Amino acid sequence: MQNILITGGNSGIGYATAALAKARGYDVTISGRNREAVAVAEEALGVTGIVADMQKTDDLLRLADAFASTGLNALVNNAAVAKFMPITAHTDEDYDVFFSTNIRGPLMLIQFLVPALAQRSGAITNISSAVTNNGLPNASLYAATKGAMDGFSRSLAVELAPQGIRMNCVSPGAIDTPLISKLGLSEEQIEAVRAHQKATIPLGRFGTPEEVAHVILAQLEAKYVTGAVWHVDGGVDSI
Repeated sequence: MQNILITGGNSGIGYATAALAKARGYDVTISGRNREAVAVAEEALGVTGIVADMQKTDDLLRLADAFASTGLNALVNNAAVAKFMPITAHTDEDYDVFFSTNIRGPLMLIQFLVPALAQRSGAITNISSAVTNNGLPNASLYAATKGAMDGFSRSLAVELAPQGIRMNCVSPGAIDTPLISKLGLSEEQIEAVRAHQKATIPLGRFGTPEEVAHVILAQLEAKYVTGAVWHVDGGVDSI
Protein backbone atom coordinates (compact mmCIF):
# COMPACT_ATOMS: atom_id res chain seq x y z
CA MET A 1 0.00 0.00 0.00
CA GLN A 2 1.19 3.50 -0.82
CA ASN A 3 1.58 5.87 2.11
CA ILE A 4 1.36 9.65 2.31
CA LEU A 5 2.18 12.34 4.87
CA ILE A 6 0.19 15.58 4.71
CA THR A 7 1.26 18.45 6.95
CA GLY A 8 -1.54 20.74 8.05
CA GLY A 9 -3.89 17.89 7.26
CA ASN A 10 -6.50 18.77 9.87
CA SER A 11 -8.28 21.51 7.87
CA GLY A 12 -8.78 23.14 4.47
CA ILE A 13 -6.77 21.85 1.52
CA GLY A 14 -4.81 19.44 3.72
CA TYR A 15 -7.99 17.84 5.07
CA ALA A 16 -9.51 17.51 1.59
CA THR A 17 -6.29 15.93 0.30
CA ALA A 18 -6.25 13.46 3.19
CA ALA A 19 -9.86 12.49 2.50
CA LEU A 20 -9.21 11.96 -1.21
CA ALA A 21 -6.00 10.01 -0.61
CA LYS A 22 -7.82 7.78 1.90
CA ALA A 23 -10.58 7.15 -0.65
CA ARG A 24 -7.96 6.14 -3.22
CA GLY A 25 -6.44 3.55 -0.89
CA TYR A 26 -3.44 5.40 0.54
CA ASP A 27 -2.25 4.80 4.09
CA VAL A 28 -2.67 8.41 5.27
CA THR A 29 -0.83 10.27 8.03
CA ILE A 30 -1.67 13.90 8.82
CA SER A 31 0.12 16.36 11.07
CA GLY A 32 -0.82 19.66 12.69
CA ARG A 33 0.16 21.72 15.70
CA ASN A 34 -3.30 21.87 17.29
CA ARG A 35 -3.75 18.64 19.26
CA GLU A 36 -7.54 18.83 19.40
CA ALA A 37 -7.95 19.64 15.70
CA VAL A 38 -5.63 16.78 14.72
CA ALA A 39 -7.56 14.34 16.93
CA VAL A 40 -10.90 15.39 15.44
CA ALA A 41 -9.61 15.00 11.86
CA GLU A 42 -7.91 11.71 12.69
CA GLU A 43 -11.18 10.21 13.91
CA ALA A 44 -13.34 11.70 11.16
CA LEU A 45 -11.08 10.55 8.34
CA GLY A 46 -9.87 7.26 9.78
CA VAL A 47 -6.21 8.24 9.36
CA THR A 48 -3.13 8.49 11.59
CA GLY A 49 -2.59 11.87 13.25
CA ILE A 50 0.69 13.25 14.62
CA VAL A 51 0.89 16.51 16.54
CA ALA A 52 3.83 18.50 15.17
CA ASP A 53 4.81 22.15 14.84
CA MET A 54 6.69 23.05 11.65
CA GLN A 55 8.81 25.50 13.65
CA LYS A 56 10.23 22.80 15.93
CA THR A 57 13.11 20.65 14.71
CA ASP A 58 12.37 17.86 17.20
CA ASP A 59 8.80 17.61 15.88
CA LEU A 60 10.05 17.36 12.31
CA LEU A 61 12.47 14.62 13.31
CA ARG A 62 9.58 12.70 14.91
CA LEU A 63 7.60 12.98 11.67
CA ALA A 64 10.53 11.64 9.68
CA ASP A 65 11.19 8.83 12.16
CA ALA A 66 7.66 7.53 11.58
CA PHE A 67 8.72 6.52 8.03
CA ALA A 68 12.35 5.55 8.60
CA SER A 69 11.70 1.81 8.32
CA THR A 70 8.72 1.75 5.94
CA GLY A 71 9.76 4.43 3.47
CA LEU A 72 7.39 7.11 2.13
CA ASN A 73 5.58 7.37 -1.19
CA ALA A 74 4.31 10.92 -0.95
CA LEU A 75 4.79 14.08 1.10
CA VAL A 76 2.47 17.09 0.87
CA ASN A 77 3.99 20.19 2.47
CA ASN A 78 0.76 22.04 3.15
CA ALA A 79 1.15 23.53 6.65
CA ALA A 80 1.68 27.30 6.58
CA VAL A 81 0.93 30.53 8.39
CA ALA A 82 -0.65 33.57 6.75
CA LYS A 83 -1.53 36.99 8.03
CA PHE A 84 -2.26 40.21 6.18
CA MET A 85 -0.32 43.25 7.36
CA PRO A 86 1.30 46.33 5.81
CA ILE A 87 5.08 46.37 5.49
CA THR A 88 5.24 49.07 8.19
CA ALA A 89 3.74 46.63 10.71
CA HIS A 90 6.23 43.75 10.22
CA THR A 91 8.13 42.75 13.36
CA ASP A 92 11.11 40.48 14.01
CA GLU A 93 8.68 37.90 15.39
CA ASP A 94 6.60 37.99 12.20
CA TYR A 95 9.67 37.29 10.07
CA ASP A 96 10.73 34.45 12.34
CA VAL A 97 7.30 32.80 12.41
CA PHE A 98 6.64 33.13 8.67
CA PHE A 99 10.01 31.87 7.50
CA SER A 100 10.35 29.18 10.18
CA THR A 101 6.93 27.73 9.37
CA ASN A 102 6.62 28.30 5.63
CA ILE A 103 10.23 27.79 4.48
CA ARG A 104 12.61 26.40 7.09
CA GLY A 105 10.08 23.79 8.28
CA PRO A 106 9.25 22.33 4.87
CA LEU A 107 12.92 22.33 3.84
CA MET A 108 14.04 20.57 7.01
CA LEU A 109 11.23 18.02 6.76
CA ILE A 110 12.28 17.22 3.20
CA GLN A 111 15.89 16.94 4.39
CA PHE A 112 14.96 14.47 7.12
CA LEU A 113 12.66 12.45 4.81
CA VAL A 114 15.03 12.03 1.86
CA PRO A 115 16.08 8.50 2.92
CA ALA A 116 12.46 7.40 3.37
CA LEU A 117 11.37 8.94 0.07
CA ALA A 118 14.32 7.39 -1.76
CA GLN A 119 13.26 3.93 -0.51
CA ARG A 120 10.03 4.17 -2.50
CA SER A 121 11.00 6.60 -5.29
CA GLY A 122 8.61 9.00 -3.62
CA ALA A 123 7.14 12.33 -4.65
CA ILE A 124 6.78 15.69 -2.90
CA THR A 125 4.16 18.34 -3.55
CA ASN A 126 4.70 21.73 -1.93
CA ILE A 127 1.67 24.00 -1.60
CA SER A 128 2.58 27.45 -2.90
CA SER A 129 0.23 30.34 -3.73
CA ALA A 130 -0.96 32.37 -6.70
CA VAL A 131 0.03 35.46 -4.73
CA THR A 132 3.63 34.89 -5.86
CA ASN A 133 2.64 35.94 -9.39
CA ASN A 134 -0.32 38.21 -8.68
CA GLY A 135 0.25 40.97 -6.16
CA LEU A 136 -2.06 41.31 -3.17
CA PRO A 137 -1.91 44.29 -0.80
CA ASN A 138 -0.56 43.60 2.70
CA ALA A 139 0.57 40.09 1.71
CA SER A 140 4.24 40.77 0.99
CA LEU A 141 5.64 38.58 3.78
CA TYR A 142 3.42 35.62 2.92
CA ALA A 143 4.21 36.07 -0.79
CA ALA A 144 7.94 36.16 -0.03
CA THR A 145 7.79 32.76 1.65
CA LYS A 146 5.71 31.18 -1.10
CA GLY A 147 7.97 32.62 -3.81
CA ALA A 148 10.92 31.07 -2.00
CA MET A 149 9.08 27.74 -1.97
CA ASP A 150 8.63 27.86 -5.76
CA GLY A 151 12.36 28.53 -6.11
CA PHE A 152 13.66 25.81 -3.81
CA SER A 153 11.24 23.29 -5.30
CA ARG A 154 12.69 23.72 -8.79
CA SER A 155 16.26 23.38 -7.51
CA LEU A 156 15.54 20.36 -5.32
CA ALA A 157 13.70 18.68 -8.18
CA VAL A 158 17.00 18.58 -10.06
CA GLU A 159 19.08 17.71 -6.99
CA LEU A 160 16.89 14.80 -5.87
CA ALA A 161 16.06 13.34 -9.29
CA PRO A 162 19.05 10.94 -9.25
CA GLN A 163 17.53 9.35 -6.12
CA GLY A 164 14.22 8.84 -7.89
CA ILE A 165 12.46 11.56 -5.89
CA ARG A 166 10.16 13.97 -7.72
CA MET A 167 9.23 17.43 -6.44
CA ASN A 168 6.58 19.85 -7.67
CA CYS A 169 4.38 22.71 -6.47
CA VAL A 170 0.65 23.30 -6.57
CA SER A 171 -0.19 27.01 -6.54
CA PRO A 172 -3.79 27.64 -5.42
CA GLY A 173 -5.55 30.93 -5.98
CA ALA A 174 -8.66 32.02 -4.06
CA ILE A 175 -9.90 28.87 -2.34
CA ASP A 176 -12.84 28.72 0.06
CA THR A 177 -11.00 27.56 3.20
CA PRO A 178 -10.86 28.71 6.86
CA LEU A 179 -7.51 30.41 6.12
CA ILE A 180 -8.97 33.83 5.35
CA SER A 181 -10.64 33.93 8.78
CA LYS A 182 -7.21 33.54 10.39
CA LEU A 183 -5.65 36.59 8.76
CA GLY A 184 -6.52 39.02 11.54
CA LEU A 185 -9.10 40.92 9.48
CA SER A 186 -12.51 42.23 10.51
CA GLU A 187 -15.64 40.75 8.89
CA GLU A 188 -15.94 43.87 6.71
CA GLN A 189 -12.34 43.54 5.56
CA ILE A 190 -12.80 39.84 4.83
CA GLU A 191 -15.84 40.56 2.67
CA ALA A 192 -13.90 43.27 0.83
CA VAL A 193 -11.03 40.87 0.15
CA ARG A 194 -13.44 38.19 -1.07
CA ALA A 195 -15.21 40.64 -3.39
CA HIS A 196 -11.89 41.90 -4.81
CA GLN A 197 -10.61 38.37 -5.40
CA LYS A 198 -13.81 37.11 -6.99
CA ALA A 199 -13.89 40.05 -9.39
CA THR A 200 -10.41 39.15 -10.69
CA ILE A 201 -11.07 35.43 -11.30
CA PRO A 202 -11.91 34.56 -14.91
CA LEU A 203 -14.10 31.63 -13.80
CA GLY A 204 -15.98 34.02 -11.52
CA ARG A 205 -15.87 31.98 -8.33
CA PHE A 206 -13.67 30.70 -5.53
CA GLY A 207 -12.23 27.21 -5.81
CA THR A 208 -12.89 24.41 -3.33
CA PRO A 209 -10.34 22.48 -1.26
CA GLU A 210 -11.50 19.31 -3.02
CA GLU A 211 -10.63 20.77 -6.44
CA VAL A 212 -7.11 21.51 -5.23
CA ALA A 213 -6.83 18.05 -3.67
CA HIS A 214 -7.53 16.39 -7.03
CA VAL A 215 -4.65 18.34 -8.59
CA ILE A 216 -2.30 17.44 -5.72
CA LEU A 217 -3.03 13.73 -6.12
CA ALA A 218 -2.73 13.97 -9.90
CA GLN A 219 0.68 15.60 -9.54
CA LEU A 220 1.89 13.01 -7.06
CA GLU A 221 0.86 10.25 -9.45
CA ALA A 222 2.22 11.87 -12.64
CA LYS A 223 5.47 9.91 -12.83
CA TYR A 224 7.15 11.99 -15.55
CA VAL A 225 6.58 15.39 -13.91
CA THR A 226 9.12 17.12 -11.68
CA GLY A 227 10.14 20.73 -11.07
CA ALA A 228 6.72 22.01 -12.16
CA VAL A 229 4.32 24.55 -10.65
CA TRP A 230 0.66 23.75 -11.37
CA HIS A 231 -1.72 26.70 -11.00
CA VAL A 232 -5.17 26.05 -9.55
CA ASP A 233 -6.60 29.56 -9.58
CA GLY A 234 -9.60 29.76 -11.88
CA GLY A 235 -7.48 31.31 -14.63
CA VAL A 236 -5.95 34.19 -12.64
CA ASP A 237 -2.40 33.34 -13.72
CA SER A 238 -3.37 33.56 -17.40
CA ILE A 239 -4.50 37.19 -17.19
